[in-house]
Amino acid sequence: MRRLAINLLCWISLLSATACWATDPQAGFPKQLTDLAGRQVTLSAPPSRLFLTQPRQFYALASLLDNPTEHLAGWAYPLAMFDPAMAQHFASQWPALAQLPTLSHAPTPQLDSEALLTLAPDLVLFDLSRASSVEGSPLAQLLDELGIAYLFIDFNRHPLENTPKSLTLLGEALNATPRANRMTSLIEQRLARIDQGLAALKLAENPTEPPRVLINIAPGVKVDCCRTNLSNGLADLVARAGGDNVADALTPGASATLSNEWVLSHPPEVVINTAGQWRAGDGLRAGLGISADDINQDLHLLSQTLPGWTHLNAVQNEQFYALWHGFHQGPFAIVALERIAQWLHPALFSDLDPTATFDALLPTAPALSREGHFWGALNAQ
Repeated sequence: MRRLAINLLCWISLLSATACWATDPQAGFPKQLTDLAGRQVTLSAPPSRLFLTQPRQFYALASLLDNPTEHLAGWAYPLAMFDPAMAQHFASQWPALAQLPTLSHAPTPQLDSEALLTLAPDLVLFDLSRASSVEGSPLAQLLDELGIAYLFIDFNRHPLENTPKSLTLLGEALNATPRANRMTSLIEQRLARIDQGLAALKLAENPTEPPRVLINIAPGVKVDCCRTNLSNGLADLVARAGGDNVADALTPGASATLSNEWVLSHPPEVVINTAGQWRAGDGLRAGLGISADDINQDLHLLSQTLPGWTHLNAVQNEQFYALWHGFHQGPFAIVALERIAQWLHPALFSDLDPTATFDALLPTAPALSREGHFWGALNAQ
């Protein structure tokens, strides 16, 4: 099968009038990169046929490249599985995205090796969370044998730490270093502002206790209550924004599902619910085409549906929020951090402008911030 796959890959390359795995010396290639799994990867030529194993990896390409579809061979499953409105928005700007080859129309951790090879990729992107299952697997061995490079990137597991690293890595791989550098500089500046503000708060004469925060991941999509992050994802953001994650009282781990009874016995002062445009389920809405009233309506319904939640201080004090789930799936964690910092410390961070930060990191036309609402708060009245 492998010999057949190699011959098939070469045949496809010849049909596209490119030499099979020929080295292109332009733009400093070949070059060696170190991915987020610590692997040394050599790119013999500028990649022109990327394969995305997770469709939200497209967010980073859309930020780094004027026309990311020119560099794509396909993806494991379409972005519309998670956010149909965002997929439509991108397709209206880059029509070729609507015809991008896909291996499945349902999220699946398993890739069909033969189907992948028919797309003739020259670079495959994996999420770092899959490193342990990919490295040493038959798929990885096949990619190595065929000389197809693959990189591990991360915008989800530790978004504040790994987003700049991932942007830098992709910038080097795609000859987009200047834009990647501008993005990482912007992120560093915004992060420094928050760190400085919180440092001053700790030195205040009468420092207050950090607000107790419940992170509620996509309520209603898989469970009503309450999937949460413990040591990754939004947990990193809440800690960096000066909050106290109530789930830290649990056994250390990456995630957990809390019972409603546990939440009521450890009442949070602030609840941050992630929201999106889920294809199935009754999750909270946020994103393109969603209004502030839509978000408030969904938050009100959630607070009324979960037993006992109307009595939580977070609900009664209107510190019950919705935050677009995609912020910690793409290179936009700093946007979520600014918004969370304002929710937790409104007086301290009134000067932050997460909307402007989002528009700067993803400069689509028209600006996404004018086309929808990516966060919102409960108006109990």
